[in-house]
This record gives sequence, C-alpha cells and structure tokens, in this order.
Amino acid sequence: MRINLLFSLRGKLTAMLLLASLTAALAVGGTAYWLLMQDFNATVRETAFTNFQADIQAYIGKYGSWENARRSQVFHEFVMQRRGPSGSLNPLPGAGSRPALPGETDAGETRRQGAPAGAVHRRDPPFHFMLIDTQGHVLLGGDGRQDTVVGEDLRRDARPISVNGKVDVLAVPVGSPQLSTQDKAYLGAMRKALQNGLLAACALTVVMGLVFGSRFGARVRELTSAIQSMRADGEILQQVPVHSRDEMGLLASAFNRMSRELSQAHSALRRTNEQVQSQAAQLKELSVRDPLTQMFNRRYFDEQSALLYQQAMRHGRSVSVMVGDLDYFKSINDDFSHAIGDEVLRRVALILRKNTRSTDVVARYGGEEFVIAFPESTVQQAAIRCEALRAAIEQHTWQEVHPDLRVTMSMGLCDDTKRGSIEKMLAAADEGLYEAKRSGRNRVVSG
Repeated sequence: MRINLLFSLRGKLTAMLLLASLTAALAVGGTAYWLLMQDFNATVRETAFTNFQADIQAYIGKYGSWENARRSQVFHEFVMQRRGPSGSLNPLPGAGSRPALPGETDAGETRRQGAPAGAVHRRDPPFHFMLIDTQGHVLLGGDGRQDTVVGEDLRRDARPISVNGKVDVLAVPVGSPQLSTQDKAYLGAMRKALQNGLLAACALTVVMGLVFGSRFGARVRELTSAIQSMRADGEILQQVPVHSRDEMGLLASAFNRMSRELSQAHSALRRTNEQVQSQAAQLKELSVRDPLTQMFNRRYFDEQSALLYQQAMRHGRSVSVMVGDLDYFKSINDDFSHAIGDEVLRRVALILRKNTRSTDVVARYGGEEFVIAFPESTVQQAAIRCEALRAAIEQHTWQEVHPDLRVTMSMGLCDDTKRGSIEKMLAAADEGLYEAKRSGRNRVVSG
C-alpha cells in the first residue's frame, strides 16, 4: 500500500525538521541583526559622547566656567573653531570601524559629488545631547529654553562631565540616532550579509532536512514493509537491519525479537493444529469404522446411503441396497470359538471390499450383518454383483482357518426408491434376506 508523501511519517518529520530549522535560522538572523544595531548604536552614542565631552571640557577649561564661556563665545562657534572644517575629532564607528566607502576620506568625511579634491562637508554628530547642571537646569540644547529644570527621569539618564576633577555639568542624549549615508551603507552591507547568510542557512536546512528525513523514512519503511509482510499467508519471520543504537535501533531490535518469538509461536501453533487435525481425523475415522473389520459402521452407512437416496431422487437415477447375513454364524462361534468367528468376519469384510466398486458403500451393520449401497444400479445389476459376492464367500479357502469350517451368506435386495426413504428400502431388503433364509440360505433374493 502506497502512502502519500505528504501524510507519511517521512514527510511529517521532514516538515517538522524544516520548520524547526527555519524558525531557528530566522530567530538567529533576527537576533544577530538586532544585536548588531544595538552594538552599533551604543558605539556611536559612546563615541559621540566622548567628542561632546571633549568639546565641553575644552570650552569650560578655556574660559574657567560655563557662565564665562557662554558670555564669551557661542558654544557651536567654539566647536567649529576647535574641530576645523571636518567637524570631527574622533572617528565615529561608521568610519573608523569599517573600510572606507567610495568617496569617503580617512577621517570618515564624504567628499560631495563634483566638489574639488580635498573639499569635504562637515559631518553632523549622530547624537545630540542636552547639557544640564547638577541641579537639573538646562544649559544647552533641549527645547532651547535655558534654565528650565528637567524631570527626574532625564537626570537618571544623564552622564557626568568632569572638568579639572570636578563634575560641573551633565549630558543627556536627545532624540534617536541620525545615521550618515556611510553608516546606512555600512549597516545595509551588514544586513545584506546577514540575509545572504540566512538564505544559505535556510538552503542548508532544507538539504539537511531532506537528507535526514529520507534516512529516517527509509528505516521506517523497512519496518512497515516487514510488518506488512507478516500476513497469515506470508512469512512470519521478518528481520530488519539495525543501523544505530538510538530509539530507531531499539525499535528495530525489538521488532526482530518479536518477529522471532512470533514465528516460533506460530510454528508451534501450526504443529499443534496439525496434530489436532490429525487426531480429529483419526477420531472421525474411528467413529465411522468398525474396529474388528475396519469396515465402515452403521452410522456411516446410514449417513452415506441417505445422501445416495437423495441424489437418486433429485436426478431420477437408480440406487440399490443389499442386506446380507452370515448363515449359521452363531454355530460357528459355538462350534469353533469366538476367535474363529472374528476371523470369519474379518475375511468376509475383505472379500466384500475387494469385490465392490469404490463408489459402493460397504459396511458392517452389526453382528454378522453386512450392508451395501450400489449407486447408479438397478436391482438386476445389483443382483449380479451380489451373486458374485455370495459365490466368492462360499468358495473362499476357509480350511485355512479351520479344516471343518464352511461359510455362506444370504442376501436381500431392493431398488424401489418410491418407498419414500432409504430406511424403507433397507426394510424391504431385509424382508428379502429373511425370504432367502427361509428358502434354504446361501442365496440372493430381491425384496
């Protein structure tokens, strides 16, 4: 029986392997990209804070305090003068931690398309910071209103900036990262690399899922094929190869052991069944055989003669029955012994069997009485055969049993199926037998 691959154990296992592997690959790829963005943003924020901190420290250090510095020079102008045209002190991760992209200088600046060599535009910081004092008053940035007091939640995120070993101000990151074109290109390249790696992992997952699913499915098919072969008309003993020591190997070993035990039990059961059938046949044979003469007994004759009568009536054919009795058999037992009487019965039975057809039903009806049913025979045909039987019995060499022994048989015949039953035909044949007895014995009379 062929099983649809979609609903087979192999198909289900392969689908589960693929689903689990693809889910794991997607989870790993997504987690890797998220961690990359987290690390990238953290590094960008840290570098931007370092540069901002250096600017604030230099600004306050030059003028002595924040108030003096603010009255003397605008902070952004100070930064422009301090950093120069590039606008950068420390290389940001987008430039210093990756290979330079086309059109990018060593410091991480990008030359504008069409600008002369050496001309670069200033790179805006990727993070903006709000500057507050230790009491939470806004000094720079934010919504532009100085001396505004920020909330406690912003103070917790603030990072201290020390000048000459003293914390004068705090820096609070404001807004989300503002990535440059180079940063976006770098992240795009990393994202593409992760996507390619994810696709490669998915492809490898599919291949490995199909390979392992096919190998597992092959082991399962070996078991199912062996089980299907264990039919009543097939070979019970089936063995499958054990490929491993895992659960499938244990299952294969258990199946082999079960198959051997089942085969042994089946063989023993078959032998027992054969013995039972043989004994039943023997019992049946004993139930229909006369133990002394080994001829069929009265029970068997009644069953078979009734069937012959029904067939004759159904098909309009003839059937004849004979009832025979040994003459003076009681005297044989009395004069020569019962042992000789038994031997006479055995020899008469042999003569009757040897001189009748295989289709005739010959039986010992009881004591010294014998019966024969002749299918497809009229009373005239049956009389000829019975006369031959009578002569064979009379002419037998009884002197071998005892010198003075003489054995004859009287017989009665009937073929009148119109009497209505085989029992009535036997009764008519029995009347013929008594007529033969009254007429001097050792003769055949039709009833």
